[in-house]
Amino acid sequence: MVDKTPFKFVNGHIERLTGPGLGVDIDEAVVRAADKRGHAWRGPVWRHPDGSFAEW
Repeated sequence: MVDKTPFKFVNGHIERLTGPGLGVDIDEAVVRAADKRGHAWRGPVWRHPDGSFAEW
């Protein structure tokens, strides 16, 4: 985001956004740079106490 102040916490929450759409401006150059790097996100692996696989 170009300006992060709309997400400033006040008394434990953010104020209602008043701008159009999401009410924020996105830094497109940063998004494009991140797109070139890609990601390495993987879903978490959870197990039950008995060791069996747990899904979302």
